[in-house]
Amino acid sequence: MEDDESLFELLHLIESFNQMLSDETVRYYDVDQFEALSDYFYDMGKINKALLVVQMAAEQHPGAANFMARKVQFLTAANKTQEAKKAMEELERVAPDSFELHMSRASLQSKQHNHQKAIYHFKQALKHTEYPEDVWPLIAMEYQLLGQPAKAISFLKRTLAANPEDEVGLYHIATCYELLENFDEGAHYFEKFVDQNPYSEIAWYQLGVMNEKIDEHEKALQAFEYAYLIDEWFMAPYFEKAKILEYHFRFDEALKVYELALESDEESSYIFYRMGLCYLRLHRRLKAESFFTKAIQYDPDFEEAYLELALLKDEDEDWSQALFYAQKLLELDEDDTGFLQLNASIHRRAGRLEEAEIFYERMAERGYSEADLYIDWAELLFDMCEFDNGMQVLYEGIALNPESADMHYRLSGYLYTMQEFDEATIYFKKALVLNAEKRILFFELFPQLKQNRTLQNLVANL
Repeated sequence: MEDDESLFELLHLIESFNQMLSDETVRYYDVDQFEALSDYFYDMGKINKALLVVQMAAEQHPGAANFMARKVQFLTAANKTQEAKKAMEELERVAPDSFELHMSRASLQSKQHNHQKAIYHFKQALKHTEYPEDVWPLIAMEYQLLGQPAKAISFLKRTLAANPEDEVGLYHIATCYELLENFDEGAHYFEKFVDQNPYSEIAWYQLGVMNEKIDEHEKALQAFEYAYLIDEWFMAPYFEKAKILEYHFRFDEALKVYELALESDEESSYIFYRMGLCYLRLHRRLKAESFFTKAIQYDPDFEEAYLELALLKDEDEDWSQALFYAQKLLELDEDDTGFLQLNASIHRRAGRLEEAEIFYERMAERGYSEADLYIDWAELLFDMCEFDNGMQVLYEGIALNPESADMHYRLSGYLYTMQEFDEATIYFKKALVLNAEKRILFFELFPQLKQNRTLQNLVANL
C-alpha cells in the first residue's frame, strides 16, 4: 500500500512539473521532490529534462551541493565532458572535499576510462558517507572494468552483506567467480548466502551454476529446483536443470521439467524445441516431430526446429517435405553454408542432381573451401557422368586443401579408375604421408584396388 501511495505521489509530481513547464510558470518544490523528479527523468533517459530539473533545483536551493553533483552526473552521462568539468569546478567551490564532489569526480573519471582514479575518488567518498553500501558496488564495477575480479568480489561481498536483495550484485559476484574460474569458492559463497537468505531465487540459481561447474550435478539439480520453486516465473533454472538431465541422458525427467516451465510461463518455441530433442533421443519420432512443428508455429524463424524437421524427413525419404524444410532454412539465411550443404545433400538423395550441383557451386562462390565440399561435389558430377568436370573439382579441392588426406585418397582412387596409374600413385603416396590410417576407408571406397600390387607394396613399406 505504501509503495502504491509513493507511486501516486510521484505521478502527481511529474504531472505538476510538466504542467508548470507548459504554463511557463515557476513553482516551488522541496529538495526531496526535485531529487525524485531528476531521478525519474534520468532513469527514463530524458537527460536534458533531468538537467533542467537540477538547474531549477540549484536556483531554489542554492546551498544543496547534491544538485550540483547530479548536474555533473547527468552531463557526464550525456557525454558533455567539458560542461561536466565546468560544473565540477563550481561544485569544488561550493563543497570542497565533500561526498558529492568525490562521487562526481569518480563518475567523470570512470566515463573517461580512468578507472584507477575513479576508485580513488569513490574511496574518498566513503569517508564522507553513512551509507557505504551505496558506494561499494560502484568500486566493484570499476575493478571489474580493470579486469580485477578478485578485488571486485571483496566489495561485492560487503554490498550483499548490507543488502542481500541486491540481485544485480548477485549476478556480478557470480560473474567474477566465473572470470576467475574459482567455482569451488563461488559455490561455497552461495551456500553460505542461501543459508542466511533461503528465499533468494537468484542465489539458489547461482549456486546451481557453480555446482554444475564443479560437476556436483545432483547438488546443482537441487539448487535449480529450489530457485524455480521460490519463483515459478524464473525460467533460467528450469532450463539449466533440464540441460543437466539431458546431458546425463535422463530425457524423461528433462521433459517433466520443461512441462513445469510451460505451466509457469507462456508457451515457448525454445521449450517446444528442447522437448522435441528429448523425444528424439527417446526414439519417439512422431512426438519429436510434433514438438518441432509447435516450435515453428510459435516462432516461424526458428532455424533449429526447421533443421531437425528437414533431417527427420530426409531420413524418412519424404523428399517433398525434406526439401520444403531445407528451403525454409535458406529463406531464413541464404548465405549459411551449412544450410546450402544440407540442401545439396537432400536434393542429391532425392535424385534432383542438377539442382544439387547449383548448391555446391553457391557454396564455392561464397568462399566455402573445405575438403568435404569438393569430395561431395565431385561424387555428384561422377553420378551425372560428368567425369572431366568431376576431376576438375577434385583438382581445385586439392589446391585449396593441400594437407587433406581425404582429398588425396579420393583423387588417387579416381585416377586409378581412369587408368592414370603414375599420377594416381603420386597422390596415394602423399595421402599415406598425411594420414596412413585413412587408407582403410580408401580401400572400402575402391575395393577393386585392394589387390593392386603397387599399392600393396607402398602399404607394406610403411
